[in-house]
Amino acid sequence: MRTPLLILLLSCLLAAITPVHAQNTDNAELAALYNDDQKARADGANIDWSVVYREDAARRVRVRALMREGAMRTAADHYHAAMVFQHGNGLDDIRIAHALSTLASTLAPDDMRYRWLAAASWDRIMTTQLQPQWYGTQFHGSDDGLFLYPVADGAIDDAERARMGVPSLAQSQARVGEMAASMGQQARPQPPTIEQLRQERRAGENDAP
Repeated sequence: MRTPLLILLLSCLLAAITPVHAQNTDNAELAALYNDDQKARADGANIDWSVVYREDAARRVRVRALMREGAMRTAADHYHAAMVFQHGNGLDDIRIAHALSTLASTLAPDDMRYRWLAAASWDRIMTTQLQPQWYGTQFHGSDDGLFLYPVADGAIDDAERARMGVPSLAQSQARVGEMAASMGQQARPQPPTIEQLRQERRAGENDAP
């Protein structure tokens, strides 16, 4: 993790541990940025991703500025910021999402939304590096359809998934068809293995001009 990113996250931590009597209400702008992020994804079958990606980038710029200003004080603030970064494209963005959602779940350990995002961001860290995910929160699409990204055997069990607010692995596998339909896609008949995905990545890199 690069030094500027570490400094930014440390500043967020220092802001979050202010005395209880000094705590503010949830930051309204962070809540609005989170709501905009969610609205952009509300109709999964009719998303113009070229527009959403551009808007996502602008939201991340603004959240970074708010982080530098020490605007994040509450668990909800950290969660709202984390979700914006969860939808980033680079590994650094997803690492920020994981750090912030972990802080949120530490500040409010009974809120399952924060735990779920900590699990989902960890899965994204793994899938972005072409590693099997642990919890089973990430679904990917290809020309052949939607599939549950490969899950690491034995990394965690369903009890840990439940603790983090994640469905059992069997439930996630059963949701593929439903999720595909909601996005106007079909389920991939034979989901790829992690090695097949790595081979596809290598083939794409070799075909690049």
